[in-house]
Amino acid sequence: MKKLSAYLFLILFSFSAPSFADDISDFQIEGMSIGDSLLNYFTEEEIKSSIKNYHKDSTFKTADMYSSKFNIYDGVQAMFRNDDKKYIIHGLIGVNFYENNIEECYAKKNEIFLEMKKLFENAVIDDRESYEHPADITGKSKATTVYFEFGSKDYAQVKCFDWSKDFEDKGNLDNLRIGIFTGELGYWLENVAYN
Repeated sequence: MKKLSAYLFLILFSFSAPSFADDISDFQIEGMSIGDSLLNYFTEEEIKSSIKNYHKDSTFKTADMYSSKFNIYDGVQAMFRNDDKKYIIHGLIGVNFYENNIEECYAKKNEIFLEMKKLFENAVIDDRESYEHPADITGKSKATTVYFEFGSKDYAQVKCFDWSKDFEDKGNLDNLRIGIFTGELGYWLENVAYN
């Protein structure tokens, strides 16, 4: 509980709303920001060994990073263009796991949503209740997401993943995610990644 309280404090109160509303790169997750090179935080070998293929299209890659340096999250996903040798970050997601405790995930998501709603007064809010996650063709895995979209089309999100038993048996744990994304990456995730 202390970890998540610290997480809320650090995320929601270390940035001023006016600057964040104009520039998503002002937001940090474990000290990293959109537009940074992932090489500033990890070696190329660490990055390459952490790349996962979650999407059918390979325009962007995802590195699942775990580090003892992380103070707030269990892990961080960093997303960058597949052909970018500098590993410029287009998306960051802080992840905390809720193994066999999806109800607590939903409660924390709702709490964070209310704080983000106050902070991002000018953002367009897209509250998607429960929907089938496109990675699970059985339709049994669910995601519940709230998006905060800015005029630039960049966005922030808070989300819970409730994986099906089959996905859990493959090592996927229910989890809470807070993410920041460029508009370009967001379009790809919504329209191309799973096609």
